Amino acid sequence: MKNKISIAIDGPVGSGKGTLAVALSKRLNAFYVYTGAMYRELTLACLRTKIDINNEGEVLKVFENISIELKNTDYGVRAFLDGQEVSDEIFQPLISKTVPIVAAFPRIRKEMVLRQQEMAKDALGKGKSVVMEGRDITTDVLHDADIKIYLTADIKIRAQRRLKQLIEKGIKTTYDEVLEDLEERDRQDTQRTASPLRVVKEAVVIDTTYDTIDQTVNKVIAKLKEKNLI
Repeated sequence: MKNKISIAIDGPVGSGKGTLAVALSKRLNAFYVYTGAMYRELTLACLRTKIDINNEGEVLKVFENISIELKNTDYGVRAFLDGQEVSDEIFQPLISKTVPIVAAFPRIRKEMVLRQQEMAKDALGKGKSVVMEGRDITTDVLHDADIKIYLTADIKIRAQRRLKQLIEKGIKTTYDEVLEDLEERDRQDTQRTASPLRVVKEAVVIDTTYDTIDQTVNKVIAKLKEKNLI
């Protein structure tokens, strides 16, 4: 049994990655890293400075001059951009539509991976387990993770979940708009040249379409016990 472990979770939007990661981090007293928020913060910074969002060089300059921070709190993960909390702002529709452009740049992904790896290294060095979720965690960020998980679910169910999340954040949208956005995000995530979303052979694949949160968590806990990690 290991004192500290690293858990890598990948999957498309709305598959339950964040919900699972939060539950696992609480259960294991682990540091949770929501990598998607980091790309959203960068996107927000780019929009604020009004650069050409399609110019990788300009995006990289913004990235090199901003502070991106994630804090685990009793109220979930909070996102801070240059010291200012932007946890709700980064989920505005314009950010959601623009972030795939920013996240597709190879140099941006390379530098973001380095930051994420450093965050994991820092937490593990302090004796904390790490739960990290995103779209390239099992493939690029935590390629030596103790366990790799890939979550999937029917896209209609994913759209319903995403719609609920956005409404809870006070963002006005419709099911059809969310479904269309997810279809486009899936296409972009799986077809981009840099670090596309894919299932690695060693991943534990879990379909959450008909699962409750507890059922998904219990499946992962069972795998961790099977591997003698907890």
